[in-house]
Amino acid sequence: MVIYGKPTKSSFGMSSHHSVFRNESVLVPEFVPLTTPHRGDQMKALEAYFQGVVERSGQMSQNVLLSGPVGSGKSMLAKKLGATLERNALLYGNRVKFFHVNCRIDRSLQAILTKCMHFLGHGYPSRGFGFEELLQSFSEALTGDKVHLIVAFDEVDSLVISDPSSLYTITRLREITQGSQVFSSLLISKTLDYLKAVDLSTLSSLQWNSISLDPYSSQQLYDILGSRSQDAFNDGCVEDDSLELAAEIASTYGDARYAIDLIYRAGRMADLSDSPRITPEHVRRAKASLPPQFKKEELAYLGRHQRLILISISNLLKKSDSAYITIGEAEKSYDALCESMGVAANHHTQVWSDINELSRKGIIETQISGKGVRGRTTMIGLSLVSAEQLIDELRGMVADVRS
Repeated sequence: MVIYGKPTKSSFGMSSHHSVFRNESVLVPEFVPLTTPHRGDQMKALEAYFQGVVERSGQMSQNVLLSGPVGSGKSMLAKKLGATLERNALLYGNRVKFFHVNCRIDRSLQAILTKCMHFLGHGYPSRGFGFEELLQSFSEALTGDKVHLIVAFDEVDSLVISDPSSLYTITRLREITQGSQVFSSLLISKTLDYLKAVDLSTLSSLQWNSISLDPYSSQQLYDILGSRSQDAFNDGCVEDDSLELAAEIASTYGDARYAIDLIYRAGRMADLSDSPRITPEHVRRAKASLPPQFKKEELAYLGRHQRLILISISNLLKKSDSAYITIGEAEKSYDALCESMGVAANHHTQVWSDINELSRKGIIETQISGKGVRGRTTMIGLSLVSAEQLIDELRGMVADVRS
């Protein structure tokens, strides 16, 4: 067995128990690490895209698309990028400011630009003025302050879904001032699917500088946990086997955020049990304490008919004593739901494709029927969330849905 770090007298030589933690703050989601294991190439690519802005902030602007699954490091890279760009711009005598906003919280461009105004130190009322007046004030603030603002629109798909014209406006903000460039953007999303709903004029205005992040592997997650653990835990307080187990569990999702939360909770378990070390058993207990790895944000990325299919499946499972329903039952329920809403139902081939996609995303699980079912058919079930919870989550996303 390998112990991560070196045992110290404070860990083992004293009779009274001491916490395994040295600095818990490095394990919270908001923490921005000094190093970015397995994201160095992507970080260099981001910096390269914005290098022109750093060197010639009044003459250059940029728009970059950054995509990747939950926990792949998008927000972390963005925040780290912002600090780097602001610092490097000063070396060229330029003022570059970086502002990160979550579009699932601020769901209108007007709200976001108002926040930008406050970030720049300019008071602006949230009500009483039109959007064109806000744009004018925003332009004057940037020009007057001689600052180039880079805005990271995190979960930008939420903004585009609620207001399809917002993306066009973002791409045109580089043109709001004559003779100088004062605005750039970083568009962050889980996938680029939201661009399918955007018109051609908007697509043509995008610069299509795109960086895609893959899910982390088990080894990569182990490296990330090792890097964080050096500062998070006292020497000798976390076993190497524990880091490996946490990484292996989280590798199912490729999610660094989940892996870090897992080892953080394991540390809490160790403290609660007066253990001087975090053992694999603490990791297993932490896994049991975590909610199932069902991410509600997955639902926001589904198409309307995928949501209707999911509601139909959930309705059947909620009323059934069985763990599974057949794909035929699901399709029949979906057809009935569409008819009740006055929506044209998709044909069997598309329904089959949508169910496979829902299964691939891990929202439902599918298996081939066995004993007790005539013939061979696809069986559908839920294991990560209850049918009732899923219906409640989806009801607000699809109008006129009744369970």
